[in-house]
Amino acid sequence: MGRTRPGRKGPGRRKPGGRGQGRGQGRRRLGGRRLGGRWLGSRRLGGRRLGGRRAGRRRRRPGHRQPELRGCVRRWWPIVAGALATTGLLLGAYLWAPRDPGTSARLAVIGAHPPARPLPKNIVPYRPPSVRPMSSFTTRFKPGEPRVRNIEIAARILDGHIVAPGTTFSFNAVVGPRTESRGYVPAPAIVGPRLVNDVGGGICQVSATLFNAVFRAGLDIRKAHAHSMYMPEYPAGREVAVSYPGLDFTWRNDTGRPVRLRLSSTASSLTVSLYGERRYQVRSKTSERYGFVPYTTGVGRGPKCVATAGRRGFEIDVWRTLLLHGRKVRRERFHTEYRPQPKVRCV
Repeated sequence: MGRTRPGRKGPGRRKPGGRGQGRGQGRRRLGGRRLGGRWLGSRRLGGRRLGGRRAGRRRRRPGHRQPELRGCVRRWWPIVAGALATTGLLLGAYLWAPRDPGTSARLAVIGAHPPARPLPKNIVPYRPPSVRPMSSFTTRFKPGEPRVRNIEIAARILDGHIVAPGTTFSFNAVVGPRTESRGYVPAPAIVGPRLVNDVGGGICQVSATLFNAVFRAGLDIRKAHAHSMYMPEYPAGREVAVSYPGLDFTWRNDTGRPVRLRLSSTASSLTVSLYGERRYQVRSKTSERYGFVPYTTGVGRGPKCVATAGRRGFEIDVWRTLLLHGRKVRRERFHTEYRPQPKVRCV
């Protein structure tokens, strides 16, 4: 058998569009074009093949992200460099800024003690509400008296006491009973219309000083009873008497923040300071004394007798106005009637 020549019919070659294999090839070539002896069409994965290369999708190489990375670097490096330069300039200005002789630059540490030297006048240090002073009041007494010991004991108990927001402070509940077993000694105290020596006498100096601090702080005074006789150690009409367990002094913390009591005493004075967040501004006014009552004279006997010079009784009014942002919230009146203090001679 001879070879079939091109262009002739035979078993080795069939015309396009014919039956069998030729028909299949013709169908596959319907969507393509022949250019320069090469077939281009959809069977070539949608691309064109020119010069032995396929035009279409290219396989990405491992380094295809390098142009994107270079673009990010070119875009952001000026910002990063500027931030580093600014930080360096600020740190250098802080470290090499002129200071007082003998001082050095230090980093601030949370919880560290403040510097020993005072801050400039234009700088106000931050103080949390628990250390902001609300009010303070001081009363004085004669040094060396027996009641000084009783004052010191009660002051130590109250010092550092914290009144939680919304709670009511009770003097008797905090200080407790005044007995000899707890260190209290006999001292002059008002019992009825006279002064007598009683264990824990003079502790009203603490309650009266605390009352004035609470009065100035604008706190809610719930229960307060003045002495039956006027004592010159306290402001007239602005004092309170206590006696365990019946006669008590109570006030409520209505500031919304804790209130801390700080008490300090010397040989002749007692100071009560309140720390917290003040709610109201306080204005007060005291009337003149009126309604005077003359005193009487008498003779006392026994070891509890206390000689007194005698004082007239009188009445007095104290007003306290509470302000919130300059507007009046309420006005309170404290009316006190002092009995005359008899002139007593002990025999």
